[in-house]
This record gives sequence, structure tokens and C-alpha cells, in this order.
Amino acid sequence: MIFSAPKFQWVQVLERLHILAKGSDDKLSEIIELLLLGCIASRWSCLIEHFTSISYNPLSISQQYQKLWERGLQNFYTKEEMMSSKESCILEYLAGILSGRLHQLWKLSPALVAVAIPSWSMLYRLYFNEIEAQFKGESLTRCCSCFRDGKEHKSCKIAERVWCLYIFHICGSHIMFGGTNA
Repeated sequence: MIFSAPKFQWVQVLERLHILAKGSDDKLSEIIELLLLGCIASRWSCLIEHFTSISYNPLSISQQYQKLWERGLQNFYTKEEMMSSKESCILEYLAGILSGRLHQLWKLSPALVAVAIPSWSMLYRLYFNEIEAQFKGESLTRCCSCFRDGKEHKSCKIAERVWCLYIFHICGSHIMFGGTNA
């Protein structure tokens, strides 16, 4: 509902919240979550229907990760023009808030992050790069011990984030940004 107002109004509200959130990661996470929800509000029903219809995928997390990585190499991104101008404004504001604080995305639902951030955006690339570093055990901060223990990612935070990206950006690419009338 907040994003149905003109941009200058919702930006004022969020800037006040952001000022109040200084020094509080929890409050900042709530603002980021609001922005992510704003990015998908018009497509919500269609996306939830798709997400709940995908129950089993025979591909391993490594195979899903590989498909995401290949898609990035092919530069097969959804065109920005397919996203409404309101969603683009929200995404732009979100990128500003997350500048230097990408770790905030790891505090939120992997499904929400996967569905809200379009694959053509720089924010997606930064997020995927962090997942890649975690997946390969190259990150200074580890989300799981799979790589260190010599195990494949199966039921850890990395696997969950890869699966969500795979479901929405590979399996559901036909609905990701085309269903703006939902």
C-alpha cells in the first residue's frame, strides 16, 4: 500500500524510517524487506502460485547452481523495460540502501530475495557473486560448513538460496517479470 503513493511520498517515509534505523540492523532489515515486497507486489499472486507448484526437482544443488552460472554467462537477462517504473524506482532506492551492506539480504527470506531482485540488475549480480563465494568456500564469512567438510550443499543456507534463485530465475523465468497485471 505504501508504494501506491507517488515516489516522493514513499521515499520520504522510508528515509524517515532509515534515519530511525541507524545502528539497528533489525530495523534496516525491515525496511529492506518492505522494499523487496514493493518490487513484487503487482506479481504476488502469480509468483506464489508458481512457487508452491514447484515441489520436486531432480537436479542437485550443484546442477542448479551451474545452470544459474551459465545463464549469467549467456547474459540472458530479462529486459528492464518489462518491469514497471514503480518497481524500477523501488529497486533503485533499495540498491542505494544496500550499498556496502549486501549482508542484509542474508537476513531475509531467500524466496523473497530471489523473486524480488531481477536477474538483469547489478544487485542480482552482487548477490549471486556472494552466493558463488559461499558455494565455493571462498567467502571470509561462512554460512555453512559443507565446503570445509567436503560435502555437497544439500540442506544448508547456500542450497536454499541457490534453489530459490533456480526456481524463480530458471524454472519460472517466463513469469518473473511478465506478469505485472497479477
